[in-house]
Parts: sequence; C-alpha cells; structure tokens
Amino acid sequence: MKEPKITFLFFLILIIFSLIHAKPAHAVRTRTRKPKSAGTYVPQGVRTSVRFRADRLGLFLTFSNFDNIESGHYELLYEASGITQAAGGTILIGDTDTKELLFATCSHGVCNFHENIQNARLSIISKLKNGQTVLKPFRIKV
Repeated sequence: MKEPKITFLFFLILIIFSLIHAKPAHAVRTRTRKPKSAGTYVPQGVRTSVRFRADRLGLFLTFSNFDNIESGHYELLYEASGITQAAGGTILIGDTDTKELLFATCSHGVCNFHENIQNARLSIISKLKNGQTVLKPFRIKV
C-alpha cells in the first residue's frame, strides 16, 4: 500500500514544482487593428427592408434613406410552373409606405396566386445624385 502513496506524492510534488517555476507565455507578435478612417461613410442606394407576407404568397418592401437618391425602381422576377413572371414599380423619393408584391396575377381586384414558384430574384436599382447606379440583388427562397 505504500506504492500508491509514494506515486501520488511524487506527482503532487511534480505539479507543485511545475507551478512554482512556470514561465509566462508571450504571444509571438502583438495584435494590431485597422485604424478607423477619418472620412464619413455615405450609404449607397436606398435602404430596403424585405419580408414575406404571413402566408408567403407575397413580399413586403419598405424603403428608407433617400438622402443621396435621385430615382429608383424595383423588379421581382420568378418562375411559376415553368413560366417567367415579373412584378415591379418605382421608388418614390420620401415614400416610406410599405409596398406589397404578390406572387400572383391580378385584374380588377381579383388575384390568381401562382404555384410552384422557383428562382425568385428581387432587384433594387437606385440612381444616385452623382450619376452612379447601385444594384442591390436579393435571392428569395419561397
């Protein structure tokens, strides 16, 4: 029974010795961070919030940040049962109302919703006051 006590005592002394004489570890090189630029960030294009309707038969679009925008429009392209469908409209500067795009064909207030929707893509195109055009693409998974 003396062997387990001696072995335990040996390992205990070894651990205590290691802790007393341990040297601190130093990093090989110090971490550096990029300095923040002194210039101001100018957002490009209109800011867009995109979300599904509760029944996932359409999208709600909300636009904001019209400061640097001259004009804009949006386009929704998708395939329904193998046929390409499209919807779109113009972004009115300062209009923060929510727009609704349906995966449907509507006439005189009656809408026929499409089935088997695939490859849905939404594009927000903003023309800036400096003449640049900014495209913000969204891939929609229905």
